[in-house]
Amino acid sequence: MASQVVTAEKRYRISLLLDAYGELLTDKQRTFLRHYFEEDLSFGEIAREYGVSRQAIFDSVKHGEESLEHFEQVLGLVRGGWNAWTAQNLSPRAVAQRLEEVLHLLNGHGGSPAGHDVLEQALRAVIRELTAPPADEEPVPPPASSPTPVPMTVAGSTQSPMEQ
Repeated sequence: MASQVVTAEKRYRISLLLDAYGELLTDKQRTFLRHYFEEDLSFGEIAREYGVSRQAIFDSVKHGEESLEHFEQVLGLVRGGWNAWTAQNLSPRAVAQRLEEVLHLLNGHGGSPAGHDVLEQALRAVIRELTAPPADEEPVPPPASSPTPVPMTVAGSTQSPMEQ
């Protein structure tokens, strides 16, 4: 396995694809891709950190990269302006609605059945999370403000603790 030089353009593209589709990858693929493309670690460095072979890292990165490109080919979020879309600060309901539209497109695309099912399940899980009612949580109290110095009487005069 020869050492590869990754161009800045490829690093940027993979970073965008990871932002858009990273949650659809396995945890290991996502982690190894981030280490390799975003942190500039070599296959050997990643392999040592996780106690696996360089070939295992290479295979995981290669398959993860292929999956990201497939997701982009089918869904086109990056091509369609992922940065502009995410910068809109959409509500969770608006994001869920957009994901429903993506699912509709996906179902009409007729991609590979195995990848299609995994992608559909992942998108549906995200939609459920975004549309779920808020959990009943105890209200978080506001942060305690710094105490106001209390005046103290010292030998017939009034001084705050800060002045003493």
